Amino acid sequence: NGTGAYFWNLLATEHSMSEALSCGQQFFSINADDYPVFRDDTTQFLNHLLNLGILIDDTKAPTASGSDEKYLSIAGIHLKLIGNREIFPKEFDAFCCDENNEIHQTIEFYIGIPKAYYKGELLLKNNELTVVELDTEYAISFPTSPHLLELRLSKDGTHALFYCLPPYTEEYNYALFHAMRLVFLYLAQRKGMIALHSASILYREKAWLFSASSGTGKTTHTNLWKKLIEAPTLNGDLNLLAMQNNEPVVYGIPWCGTSETFTTRTYPLGGIILLKRAPADSITELTPDQKELYVNLRLISPSWTAELFDCNLRITQDIVEKICVCQLNCTKEDSAITTMKAWIDEQLAI
Repeated sequence: NGTGAYFWNLLATEHSMSEALSCGQQFFSINADDYPVFRDDTTQFLNHLLNLGILIDDTKAPTASGSDEKYLSIAGIHLKLIGNREIFPKEFDAFCCDENNEIHQTIEFYIGIPKAYYKGELLLKNNELTVVELDTEYAISFPTSPHLLELRLSKDGTHALFYCLPPYTEEYNYALFHAMRLVFLYLAQRKGMIALHSASILYREKAWLFSASSGTGKTTHTNLWKKLIEAPTLNGDLNLLAMQNNEPVVYGIPWCGTSETFTTRTYPLGGIILLKRAPADSITELTPDQKELYVNLRLISPSWTAELFDCNLRITQDIVEKICVCQLNCTKEDSAITTMKAWIDEQLAI
């Protein structure tokens, strides 16, 4: 109704509950006798919006969700999680490590919303992510995850604060697990690593990555390698690449999409194969520029600033120069594996 619309527009700018009531009393000319009813009705309405998460009360300072600690080691990066143990995603269990390692990134979990910011530059806004640059950190929100209120990530990547709301449901934990991927990949990028949307297999002691847009057939293709060549899948959805001792490698990470297939180990990187559906199986050779461009298009490492984008380009260039990269025009038949295997074998023989 009109009263609700008034308060909705009023709270487009920040007001305390008492300020909102005072403004409403003046606007609607509420006398002293009617004020108690007006106050109770308005308070009930605003509390209802708070309970639905439509309004957020940031007048109360956030509180730590807990003091439990968990230590992880992923791709040589050591993380420390601080908060309620219920919050820590179980997907990290395979990467637990000793607490005596040097900590590269600390991630804390708080209940409530951080202090509001009034100045910042909007860097990215889409259906899944909003990134605002502040003086010393990024403020990041996740529109599809209502219980993840906000993430504050330091610009050096060493510290992250998640502000959230219980209850800690399975859906919430899943959303948090994927939000933490962004935090990790930001620091990993600063350490010379990039994340490629791809499925990977182990063949002839090297990792081979198959990258394509969702629905193209990465899973189908890697399953055929496992069936026909007995080549195990290393990760079903995401691979972390870097140069180690001047050689390209693939690090094991816990994020693997819905495949539930990942490894904790590190493998030499043999090559990247870009998949494209076709009526017949064939290999398309690529120029150096095409290799760099097509691989960059499949990265999910942060690129919301020019500096981050340039970093992705430099890392990609260093890696692509050392590996095999091609495009496989493929069917869903066994012949796709025969064609690809022959090309890989030929490259390794050179």
